[in-house]
Amino acid sequence: MKKIVYIFCVNAAVLLLMLLAVEMGARLLVPRKNVQPIFNDETLRTRGRPFVVPDKVRGFALKPGYTGPLYHINQHGFRGQEFPGTLDKKIQIVTLGESTTFGWGVGEYETFPYFLMQAFGPGENVQVINGGVPSYTSSQTLAYLQEIVTGDVINAQWILINILWNDIWYSTIGNWHPDILVYQKPPGWMSWIVDHSCLARILIMGAGSKEKAVDRFNPAALDQYEKNIEQMILLCQRNKIPLAFVSPPFDADHMPESGLNEFHVRYSRSFFIATAHRYLKALTHVASRHGIPVFSHGVDIRYLHQKSLFLDALHPTSQGNKIMARDVYGQLLPLLHETQSKGGTLP
Repeated sequence: MKKIVYIFCVNAAVLLLMLLAVEMGARLLVPRKNVQPIFNDETLRTRGRPFVVPDKVRGFALKPGYTGPLYHINQHGFRGQEFPGTLDKKIQIVTLGESTTFGWGVGEYETFPYFLMQAFGPGENVQVINGGVPSYTSSQTLAYLQEIVTGDVINAQWILINILWNDIWYSTIGNWHPDILVYQKPPGWMSWIVDHSCLARILIMGAGSKEKAVDRFNPAALDQYEKNIEQMILLCQRNKIPLAFVSPPFDADHMPESGLNEFHVRYSRSFFIATAHRYLKALTHVASRHGIPVFSHGVDIRYLHQKSLFLDALHPTSQGNKIMARDVYGQLLPLLHETQSKGGTLP
């Protein structure tokens, strides 16, 4: 036994000395200035946004009761007016996602969820609830979905989810980690080791010029996206809530040729579009495996050139949101009627 312990200690000491030697070599040969700093910015999506507050589970959330010049958040933390007292007697359709669901840059009565509720009309007793939160990822949307289906404020009879863009945004971070999708910072151990080890910085971030890498795909990010989509589906199925996904809106003419250029890796416009199609294909594949529909519409990524219907590459104008709502309504209505005819959970 003593011999085994001795051999183990000797090997451990040799390994430690080798690591120290490599660490010293890294510090001598690769100056810190030649390695890009890691991404670590947990206030990224709350800075300059008075309608957003930190949240322990979801990273950040809408601020209940906020009223500003363009956005109003009700007392339950959803964009829009306060829920009616008769909410429990209505068919509650919850729309989840990021800023394209929330209605970035448009007024209270110009969002996709608002136009969707208007499409139903007062006689159909429907309440469409805007659960969009700007800059949300699939991980945050999954956490929010869990909160909604287990809470007592909303009795969702249908869930519509439109989520994709921010997963691609964060996939361009050199030190990508699933924690970044929620908290916009890596786990504590990663921050510590990168701060104290040049070798770790090189292994995680690479070495050499500080110029950004271009068009480097992140397979781990796509894998996490697929897992989150599947977990959303399973969560709704366990709670017997019908679910559909909505194809993301997009206009290529608003995106410069340089493409997406916010973090460590730059995606050219063509590569960004190809990556978006890759994510959408993954979403469609996972959804079809479980028999879940993906609703297309007149301003989704299939139609690349529709500049007059967009404020920027991702966010439709009021008219664009109206088209999106019209087309989603046309695909959702038969499914609602089918649910009712089967004696589902609709009132």
